Amino acid sequence: MRTILCLLLLFSLQSLFAQHIPTLQRRVPQLLDSALVPGVALAVINSKGVQHAQGFGLREANTQFKVDENTIFSAASLSKPVFAYVVLKLVDEGKFNLDKPLWEYFPYPDAAHDERYKRITARMVLSHTTGFPNWRNGQLNLLFDPPKRFSYSGEGFVYLQRVIEHLTQQSTDVLAQEKVFKPLAMSRSSFVWQKTFEDNFSYRHNRFGLPTGISKFDQANTAYSLQTSAADYGKFLVALLNGKGLKPASVKQLFAPQVRTGQKFRDTLQASKSIAWGLGLGLQIGENDEGFWHWGDNGDFKCFFFVSRTQKKGLVYFSNGSNGLNFAASLTRLVVDVPMPSMSEFLAYTDYKTPLFQLGIQILKRDVISAVEPYLSGGKIGFSADELRGLSSDLLRANQANKAQDLLEWSIKQYPDSKSLLKTYSLSLLQMGERDKARPVLGKYLQLDPGDPQISHLFKQLNEVPSGKVVLRSKAFAKAKMVTIAGSFNNWQSFYTLANRENEEWVVRLDLAPGKYTYKFVVDGNWELDPDNFEKEDDGNGNTNSVLIVK
Repeated sequence: MRTILCLLLLFSLQSLFAQHIPTLQRRVPQLLDSALVPGVALAVINSKGVQHAQGFGLREANTQFKVDENTIFSAASLSKPVFAYVVLKLVDEGKFNLDKPLWEYFPYPDAAHDERYKRITARMVLSHTTGFPNWRNGQLNLLFDPPKRFSYSGEGFVYLQRVIEHLTQQSTDVLAQEKVFKPLAMSRSSFVWQKTFEDNFSYRHNRFGLPTGISKFDQANTAYSLQTSAADYGKFLVALLNGKGLKPASVKQLFAPQVRTGQKFRDTLQASKSIAWGLGLGLQIGENDEGFWHWGDNGDFKCFFFVSRTQKKGLVYFSNGSNGLNFAASLTRLVVDVPMPSMSEFLAYTDYKTPLFQLGIQILKRDVISAVEPYLSGGKIGFSADELRGLSSDLLRANQANKAQDLLEWSIKQYPDSKSLLKTYSLSLLQMGERDKARPVLGKYLQLDPGDPQISHLFKQLNEVPSGKVVLRSKAFAKAKMVTIAGSFNNWQSFYTLANRENEEWVVRLDLAPGKYTYKFVVDGNWELDPDNFEKEDDGNGNTNSVLIVK
């Protein structure tokens, strides 16, 4: 009798999944087309395994190369649950303690200036309560006393990665292969790029569906460098759902709420009523359904998974477009029929159906004046200054600088006293090499906000004769529109210290005290080693920088 019931249950589950497939095959292409995302790969899972995996669309826009279930995508922050699983495996083996302060395993020089970092444990890292920012801007500083509240942090995962590598004397990818990928038969997964990926990988695309290159990470970073396929990651989610490979106590901790999140990703103060964080996983806590989830955002790669522990089913998808999270709720509901309003609010990604998104598409197709006309009422635009500034920034990132500047100029006429618009416009002019045009815009902005240190410093450089005893020169960037220099002498600010074009060279003059400094040039937004300086140094985090000795 039990055998018959099991067979009936299995048949029922398979029938339910079979009903989803035609809907997915009809709706996914529509979602891709509406959101300007060239391709997506997804896997539908339940407790029995991966029930369906499929690719839709193209690996690169305007080519014939199709996405399939084995296409390699950048998994972005979907890396974090995999590393959390590795950590829990080590806990189960008696090699690691979630609640022992990490500095007792491995002191961290990057945070040693603040004694509070000695409170940080692996549990705090995995539940995002370390107090670290998501990513540092210069020195790594704590935002609050750990573990006071939730605040999402990739920096915490980097520290924990260093601890685990020191403790095991193994690299992250070797550990992941040993404890996750090989046991779960995930042959298309790695924290670093593999040659075997070359036959079937996806390019990334901006919000307008235009290719922006590929991501081949050669240094493991547990916060974002996982490369994987939908079919592979689906196997990992099945293991999480079933607690496979972990002791019951670890499974219990994995899904136990450690902290309530904020109501939104950047709102860390007002606690959410329905979203908490477990160990490396987001948790949705509803009246009739409980699930675990995570999102990934590596710029022009977006991905998402949601698994219902109540219904024992879920979905993961990887997209190769900047707008790929705009349809997360719509796509997930095709498989797991649960409301996700809190999660959508938390992530706060613009839905592809919104007027602002559609305005961006129209600007790409035609001139700004005709594109904004349908959105005018009484001569006024129906969008805020910050919304228009954000759209302009997206155009800049999409290499549509002329359209971005046209939109900014038009928007400033609508909002002449908007600091955000003036600042973005002035910086975009500098990026385009239009320094004479940028100077008065910078000046007007400073009248509204004289205390902005970045703009004040840039304005000063544009209006004074460059000085400084330390001089760096390069002819290598002859075609560049803007070159800056970032290093230990200016807290690694990429848009702060300008290089000046003198004849055929870019020249930087610095007033530096004697000592050793590390630096890089930032050439049209790309970080470059100094091609005329052979002195280099690894910073211990996988970055190589040029070295300057001032005597």
